[in-house]
Amino acid sequence: MNALASVAAETKPGSATDTSIRERLYAELKAQPLAPVGLINIVVRNGVVHLSGTLFDERHRGAIRVAAERIPGVKAIEDHLIWVDLYHG
Repeated sequence: MNALASVAAETKPGSATDTSIRERLYAELKAQPLAPVGLINIVVRNGVVHLSGTLFDERHRGAIRVAAERIPGVKAIEDHLIWVDLYHG
């Protein structure tokens, strides 16, 4: 998390492409039922999508990655998401 926070802190305002990738990914996630939109953070830098935050369902990780991969301009995905198993702690 600290590494991602430092990337976000040193990131200059993104290009229109980075901004549009981020906005489009958030819109895609909001359109999905039960998507963890409020629990994840998306930072896009030079076409690389950095994901951080908490998942309570491991299946969401794959859905988020697929949504990001489908967006034109995405060069790579850095997954820093943390899965918390609510049943076993």
